[in-house]
Amino acid sequence: MSFSSPVKPKLWDDQYVIDNLPTWIYTDNKQPAGFDECRAKISSIEYTIKDIDLQIEVRELELKTGSSRHSNSFDYEKWKAQALRAKQTHMYLLNAYKYWLILNERSVSEEKLNYKLTSLIRLLMDEPEDFVTQLGNLL
Repeated sequence: MSFSSPVKPKLWDDQYVIDNLPTWIYTDNKQPAGFDECRAKISSIEYTIKDIDLQIEVRELELKTGSSRHSNSFDYEKWKAQALRAKQTHMYLLNAYKYWLILNERSVSEEKLNYKLTSLIRLLMDEPEDFVTQLGNLL
């Protein structure tokens, strides 16, 4: 008798899923609730990636100067492989969040443009006495 593990549901809307990213990105991490949250996550991930790079650089220098916490270069290389996997994970997340942000910012910009265009057409059709004032407010 074989048991298959249940498929975890995606926590992201399909329109924001990048096909070539691992599925766990979308099953183990929540979709951003808004622009501020998404930008905050992006910022945090970018700093985490910089920190991983810095840790690698520091440990390489420690190994070269003989002050390493690793007993040999093999131990260091094992640690470095783990650090690079962590960096890869954060790069996947960064990709997903930036994709979400770009798609959503574009749709908001398009909505604002459509609203302004519709409002301008109404102003031109109605020709109100305060046309210039309303036009200024629209811009």
